Amino acid sequence: MLKIDHIYKKFKNDNVMILDNINLTVNEGEIVGLLGKNGAGKTTLMKIIAKTKKPTSGHIYIDKIDIFKHDNILKNVGIMIDTVYYEHLTAERNLLYFLKVNNQTQYIDNIHNILKLVGLLDTKNKKVKDFSFGMKQRLSLAMCLLTEPKLAIMDEPFVGLDPNGVKILISSLKNWVKNKRISLLISSHQLNELEEVCDRFVMLKEGKLHSIELDKHVSFKIVLNKNVTQADTLSYIEFFPIINKIEDNIIYINKEGDDYNGLMQKILEKYNLVSIENTEEDLYHIFNHFENKGDD
Repeated sequence: MLKIDHIYKKFKNDNVMILDNINLTVNEGEIVGLLGKNGAGKTTLMKIIAKTKKPTSGHIYIDKIDIFKHDNILKNVGIMIDTVYYEHLTAERNLLYFLKVNNQTQYIDNIHNILKLVGLLDTKNKKVKDFSFGMKQRLSLAMCLLTEPKLAIMDEPFVGLDPNGVKILISSLKNWVKNKRISLLISSHQLNELEEVCDRFVMLKEGKLHSIELDKHVSFKIVLNKNVTQADTLSYIEFFPIINKIEDNIIYINKEGDDYNGLMQKILEKYNLVSIENTEEDLYHIFNHFENKGDD
């Protein structure tokens, strides 16, 4: 759906490449999280996708069309970056005005459902000037998704939301992607929320884009006494489907599985259990490790 192809960006009178040969593909129905410290270039990259900034060189393709060589390419793209709305209008009137200005009145019937989706239906007659920051964030989300875009670009969508607002937003995004098969690129510093909603992650560091490997599949490491051989272990427990792999006296167990208790009972009957460790990777720790390590 989205292809970023060899994007470079440096600002006038500055020799530093804020974006240095960025390549990324976001497939249909995929949610990709964009990580990076302040100043890493995340918002700059998103604004290039939104055509509010031009790259120094490179191409952006949406549905295989170069966005800088054609007009009206973003009509199927939802953008949640510095959203503009009118304080003196209600949420409903803002959405209606947004559709009229963009000649997309065919989506007027979506207004009711989208306000319900983001949790603003009960306040649709309240003027935006009386909204909390979190409510304004949800209005921005509504404007982003109103026209049923094939692709949505969101910069810091969780900022200012209380736990309930975050829950609503995450649920809304997951349901929308599932039902509409849209693609999302989301930038956020709130890693717990990002981890909950995204399928995979990439990270900007010193102008370069890196893939972040987050293995949510393996969650426990069971350590047996060292005198247990791998052959002995396999002979008793290899048929348990929640086992991911066995390395000598260490058993790695998948996060999802219905027979954990049965496996543990078998292990306690046959072996000398040394320890059980939670090995599920956390995005926060991976982010910090990646940021603090030197380039290979």
